[in-house]
Amino acid sequence: MPIDFEIIRSAIPVLLKGLKITMLVSIIGIPLGILAGTLFAYMAESKQKIAQIIAKVYVELVRNIPFLIIIYLSYFGLPSLGLMTSAFYVAVGATAFYSGGYFCEIMRASLHSVPKGQIQASKSLGLSTWATQRHIVIPQLFSFLIPPTTSLIIMMFKDTAIFSVITLPELTYQSNLLTADTFAYVEILGSAALIYWICSATLDFASQYLEHHLARWKHR
Repeated sequence: MPIDFEIIRSAIPVLLKGLKITMLVSIIGIPLGILAGTLFAYMAESKQKIAQIIAKVYVELVRNIPFLIIIYLSYFGLPSLGLMTSAFYVAVGATAFYSGGYFCEIMRASLHSVPKGQIQASKSLGLSTWATQRHIVIPQLFSFLIPPTTSLIIMMFKDTAIFSVITLPELTYQSNLLTADTFAYVEILGSAALIYWICSATLDFASQYLEHHLARWKHR
């Protein structure tokens, strides 16, 4: 059976409408997760035992509870506690919560990649903890952070498809509605897959470009 390009042409505006919601959830949720992950990474590396325990519990929750269960608990559990919310806010919150747990470990690994001798040398020179982080640790982190962070962003961007189960009108949800109306599975789902691939490939290309320029900057 030949591919019906007319169905694809008529579906693209609807799919792009869903892509807008997908990107909005990602643009808000993933940076929030990165901020949360950074905070918990520093908590895990602190000398405060309580902070270490809190960070460890958070990471273990993300590691050992499926993303779908977190979404269901948020979407159906919060209203039972009197906290009414929408599918969009659940999607943003779940994305931030889940990506934060993984970014916490990425950040910890990056922090460990900075030679301890440099930190000890900064202390011997009388630099404060903040000055050490600002002038020595943080500038070196980006080259370590870019590859795994890019993988995390692409993973979470694609995983927004799971929010179709709570009727968030994102890209996958819109494609499901279209296939239910047209039964054109190859045309609709193929177009959705192509859109996901283009967005993910663009993110990967941007990451490689940034990594290349950072490498050139370091060798100046």
